[in-house]
Amino acid sequence: MTLHLFTRRGFLFLPSSVIGWAVFLGMLAFLIWTFLDIDSRSHSVSDTLINFVFSALLVAVVYSIIGFIGSPRK
Repeated sequence: MTLHLFTRRGFLFLPSSVIGWAVFLGMLAFLIWTFLDIDSRSHSVSDTLINFVFSALLVAVVYSIIGFIGSPRK
């Protein structure tokens, strides 16, 4: 059984259900919280961005995996 949480548009996965939107908004809230946490401990803009990029890439990979599993196959 395939869950239709996302629709695929090119290489992007757009939410198409309530659960898909919850996953997307949860990911977005986590990224904002992570950025603010890193920014509170860093000393410069480059320090903040360098430390944030790794977290953002990991979240993007997890979101892509969830999107791939939750989108219908052709």
